[in-house]
Amino acid sequence: MSNPTPDDDPTHALDDFVRRMRPAAPAADDPTSLPGLQGRLHPGRASAAGRPKGGTLRSGQTWDADDVVDVPAISLPKAAPERHDAPAVRLPTVDLAAEDSAAATAPEVALPDVQAAPAVDTAGLDATLRQASARASAQFNAEHLAGQAPAWQPDLKALQLRRARHPRLLGTWQPGAWTGAVREVMASATEFVTTASGTAVESYPPQRLLLLWPPQRLDAPLLGRWPLQVQLSALPAEQAAEALLAGVPGAAPLWLHATAQDIDWALAAEIVLTHQPQLRPFQAAGLRSFIDAEREASFAALNSLYHQAPGGARRR
Repeated sequence: MSNPTPDDDPTHALDDFVRRMRPAAPAADDPTSLPGLQGRLHPGRASAAGRPKGGTLRSGQTWDADDVVDVPAISLPKAAPERHDAPAVRLPTVDLAAEDSAAATAPEVALPDVQAAPAVDTAGLDATLRQASARASAQFNAEHLAGQAPAWQPDLKALQLRRARHPRLLGTWQPGAWTGAVREVMASATEFVTTASGTAVESYPPQRLLLLWPPQRLDAPLLGRWPLQVQLSALPAEQAAEALLAGVPGAAPLWLHATAQDIDWALAAEIVLTHQPQLRPFQAAGLRSFIDAEREASFAALNSLYHQAPGGARRR
């Protein structure tokens, strides 16, 4: 067979193939043989022409009879007919009698051994009941007594925000009363001290001067320049009056002077600085600073309170 042209359509290769072929006498038992196919399809058309040796297709392609190859017969497996009967099923043999016998048998349950309960301790039980009864009775008696007791009242003295005034401490001056005065001369301070374990820092509270005068007049308090008693104390202000009462003889009352301007506080500080050798360094330094401040304040008051009066006198 010649090579086909590029524009050949292979679907038309067998056009008029049957018409141009001369069928040969097919074998009676070969229904798939191509020769004689037209005679078998059209028994009334008997072709007198012999079998063509070749030809030209409509497309112009030439062919030869020797080039034609019969398609081999393909035997397809036949489908099994559909079955309508039920398939055979083999079930295990069941022994109903044995099953019934096993179901009627009671199951075996392994229970632990039961130990006998210990004997009741009647003596201990009685002791416990007596103890509980005694506790309940004591609690009832305590509540009963508490209900009969008077209601608790707070202590009025404990509720007072101020300290109770000492009965010998007077609020106003009266004849025959001793006179005291209190003034802070230095604030709290710290000091380096040497101890057995080394140098340490020690803190001190504020220091106050406590002054005391005996009774001098019966009509009004008149303080002398020189107090009877001078003391440098670290007691709080609310305890200073009681410290002065310790120096008042007998049951004499004490009145605290409220006007600091009438007292020579610098003189009192000098008395302590001169006659109390056990002063610590911070106390001595504080007293000297206080004396200098008082001298400066006195000098300023001297210049401001007095003026030149007619006649040459200085008047306040």
